[in-house]
Amino acid sequence: MVRSTKQYLALFAVLLLATISINAWPASLHPDGSISLLQIVSSFIWLIFLTVSVVLVREEKTLLFVFYYLSFGFVAGTVVYLITFFERYWLGELWFDIVSAIQYPFYYLFAVPLFGFNAWFDVLYGQFALFAGFAYILLAIGVSVRSKRLEAKRLRY
Repeated sequence: MVRSTKQYLALFAVLLLATISINAWPASLHPDGSISLLQIVSSFIWLIFLTVSVVLVREEKTLLFVFYYLSFGFVAGTVVYLITFFERYWLGELWFDIVSAIQYPFYYLFAVPLFGFNAWFDVLYGQFALFAGFAYILLAIGVSVRSKRLEAKRLRY
């Protein structure tokens, strides 16, 4: 993989921005738009990159960054789902309109990179954000287990 945290962060940012730019338009148009093979492949690449990060990254700072991104992805997916769930009850309320504006950055940073997988799920964006959040939390658990193993290995020597 990469040798330093700075290189990893650069690769992370480039892949994240590329995946968002590929998936943003179909994610904005869903369910009226269609998801092509390009979006599916970019989502697979992003998921493979995150999975490889969980398995191969050894630096503590980089692991911490990956863990925080994945954990925040779970929280963001849950927030987007809850806002879309309560939207039908509180639509038109000024305070809810202000609070619901927070879902858009969360959706674009965390759910859109995995949006190609919605070709199989074909659900609304709130539900898909929740599914993406669950994928992120599973990977975050993997990072946690990996960091504990690396720490135990360091303590043995």
